[in-house]
Amino acid sequence: MNPFDLQGRGERAKADPMNPLVLAGLLWVAQAVALEVKVVLPEQGVDDKLKAFAAKSEALLKEWEPKVAEALGFGAHPGEVHPAAITIIFREMKGVAYWDGKAIHVATQWVSSHPEDSGLVVHELVHVLQAYRKVPGWFTEGVADYIRFQLLEKGRFGIRLDLAKLKPRDSYRVTGWFLAQAEAKHPGLIRKLHAAAKQGRDVEQAFADHCQGRTIDQFWASLAAVAPAQK
Repeated sequence: MNPFDLQGRGERAKADPMNPLVLAGLLWVAQAVALEVKVVLPEQGVDDKLKAFAAKSEALLKEWEPKVAEALGFGAHPGEVHPAAITIIFREMKGVAYWDGKAIHVATQWVSSHPEDSGLVVHELVHVLQAYRKVPGWFTEGVADYIRFQLLEKGRFGIRLDLAKLKPRDSYRVTGWFLAQAEAKHPGLIRKLHAAAKQGRDVEQAFADHCQGRTIDQFWASLAAVAPAQK
């Protein structure tokens, strides 16, 4: 339950709008819904496909910023403040998309060939809120794909997993899928891992501490033993 939830406060909250709890609740709500998204399109070559993708991306960023924050437990750690604005730039470039610390960049070529892939901006949005330091890249990308494919895409990771050949540190969708299985078995894991990452602690040790002593490799082995290949 949100500590600033005003429902059920009854006439006292209505009668005293200056009540600190009421004001705190209003501030919390404002922070969650006030995200501004600035979309930057190229000066030339903007077709209907790109316009539609940009509009969908803007809507996803606004809708999912509070959802990503909730999944991570964002805001519970020193220095974590919801972004007031996010800029997303569509331009010609190599690759697909990335967050550079100031803006999300998306390749127009990718949009042209994958107009249905607007969910990629949620992956980048996770990076906006992560801001991890001294954390393995496979972990950072795995958490971002966990949120995109497990939460946004409702568990449709779109890959075939041969657990005998793959490893939990393979990053992106593989690690994201692994984290989804571990979170299902040990609820609250993602938040504990985010907390460890923000505090500069060992995320692998945090995993074992939360998962009853089982290491990442031990948990992976238990999955491989019952499901050597999954889709």
